Amino acid sequence: MPDRPRRSSVRMTLPEAERIVALDHEGRLDRNDPSVSKVVFEAHTVVQRAAMWGGEPGHPARRRTGWIILACGLFVAIWIAGLLVPLVLGAGR
Repeated sequence: MPDRPRRSSVRMTLPEAERIVALDHEGRLDRNDPSVSKVVFEAHTVVQRAAMWGGEPGHPARRRTGWIILACGLFVAIWIAGLLVPLVLGAGR
């Protein structure tokens, strides 16, 4: 995507990002200005990540989601290993 602005080093909170996204949806922001476009893109990113992961970075809901994903991945890996190890060991007989 060539029009995608680079991410700025300024970190915004979720309420700030939600206000910027609301202003953008209302059409109050000038998206032709590169600096405004950059901030709006970052606000959309913050809101999307919060919706996906459950809050701002460091928020307990986001940490819990991360642990749940890690635990599910570990469970699937152990389950697959439990199925494949007996097959591999039994194939030599």
